[in-house]
Amino acid sequence: MEPILPYIATTLATVGLAIMLAAGPGPSRQGGAVLGLAGLIWLFAMPVLPDSSPEALTHTVFMLVFSLCAIASAVQMIVQQRPVYAALFFVIVVLSICGMLVMLEAFFMAFALVIVYAGAILITYMFVLMLAQQASAPDQR
Repeated sequence: MEPILPYIATTLATVGLAIMLAAGPGPSRQGGAVLGLAGLIWLFAMPVLPDSSPEALTHTVFMLVFSLCAIASAVQMIVQQRPVYAALFFVIVVLSICGMLVMLEAFFMAFALVIVYAGAILITYMFVLMLAQQASAPDQR
């Protein structure tokens, strides 16, 4: 497999997603969805196993599970209307990416990601949400 093919498929999926998000309802939005799905199908249809060893199969299965969990949680994080649930989906995204980093043996990056994002930014965000939902008038609870 050529090393440039995953980049082309990822670019195709990204352009499709950008068209889908920027366009209003109609055929251009549907075309962007088709283009994005074509890029994603191309990515997943590429041969992912260079050999058929059980370790490579286990590694590939875990990477696919973590990546699908991260993508699904990221979509839920974006479309969620309640900010607390969006923050919780963000935690799932961070943990999924940490799982992928551990599979790639980048332990420091996974640890730093958890400490910086889940430990600092998300806790600050939750405090802001709790303080913003206080009563606006003294007679309200």
